[in-house]
Parts: sequence; structure tokens; C-alpha cells
Amino acid sequence: TGKHYLIQECTNGKYTGNIRHFTVSNVLAEDQYTDMCRALESHAAVAKGKQEKIIRLDQSLYTLRPSTNFSLTLKAYWDAKGISARMFQSSTANDGAQWMLKGPLGKSLGVKRSGEHIAFAAGTGAITFMDLSAYVARFVMGEMDEKEASQISEDFKFTYYVTYFNEEQSCGLRMLRLLKELNSKHFDLVVRLSSQRSARWDQKYLNNCLPVTC
Repeated sequence: TGKHYLIQECTNGKYTGNIRHFTVSNVLAEDQYTDMCRALESHAAVAKGKQEKIIRLDQSLYTLRPSTNFSLTLKAYWDAKGISARMFQSSTANDGAQWMLKGPLGKSLGVKRSGEHIAFAAGTGAITFMDLSAYVARFVMGEMDEKEASQISEDFKFTYYVTYFNEEQSCGLRMLRLLKELNSKHFDLVVRLSSQRSARWDQKYLNNCLPVTC
């Protein structure tokens, strides 16, 4: 979606501590992510002849409806002693902490119906494009109705360049790799892991991989 929420702790009716931005990413909610990966895995297995049955998505998980649930994907930055560490501390202590949430804010990603879309992201910044990747996955797997599918044209493509320090600290990487395994013309993935001393994405790299129209 590209939108985000502002989150700040609320103590005794007063806002305390830092304000942080949390990017909206519905597919990283545990139930959706598990369902999406299971479906993608089955499609990949069928394509390779390893199994005959395709597992369909649970459409109830992707239908917009009123909800009181709010799922957060957090990385623990313990050394920084910021809002991330405070949330883990609060959850462990079950101290009844309250939080102010404001949103959704910001513009959408502005994805067009056709053409090539390219994104570069690093670390937790990769979350920004997870819902777009899941959207493409639903299209590729034939999990959209006719009206929704008409919003993507035959020449649409999303190429995602994403870098993490290592696989253990990645987020959403399993889903992205499974989607790439489907070899769809609508999606491509380039992964860089800093721990493997991969080449830096400097100006020379960008010049070699980006279309001349960029």
C-alpha cells in the first residue's frame, strides 16, 4: 500500500517517548503470510511435477472488513533502547502499556496498471513492498476475480531488488523467493546479502541493471 501509521507510547494519558513510523503490510500478518507461502509453495511444486494438487488461498484473509485486530512486525533493536525494544519489553512483562496509533497516513505506492515497476529496499524497509509482491502473487496464481485481475495488464512487471544483512534477519524473503520460483513474466527478484560480501549497489551497479529510460 505504501501507507504508514504513527505509533507512540501513552502513559497516564500523556504521550511519551519517540514517535515511530510503521509501514502497512497486511501480508506479513502471521495468518496471511503462512497462507500465502503455502499456496505459492504448492504452485511451485506442481510446476516442477512434485505434486498434483494446488492449494488455494483462504480468500477470507484477503477480504476488506472491519476488524479490531492490529498486527505489527517488529525487529528487536535492543541496543538502541527505542520503541521497538520497549514493545518487546512490554509484551514480555505484560505491563499493560498503551500506545497511540494514528493513520493510515501518506500516499499509496502509485502503481500503474501497465509497464515496468522497479523498487530497491534494504532491511526492514523491504516491508514497504511486501503487499505489492503479494498482490502480484495473487494475480500470478489466478486468485483474483475478473474485476481485480483487469487492473493488471499483460505488460505489467514488478522487479524487486532487496538487500538484507543475512537470511536470519530478513523479513518476507521466503514469500519473495517462492514467487520468483513461479517464473512469471510479471515478477522478478534480486536478493543481496551483506554478510556474503556481495557487490555493493553503487552507481555503476545501478547503471548496469536499470533500463536506459530511468
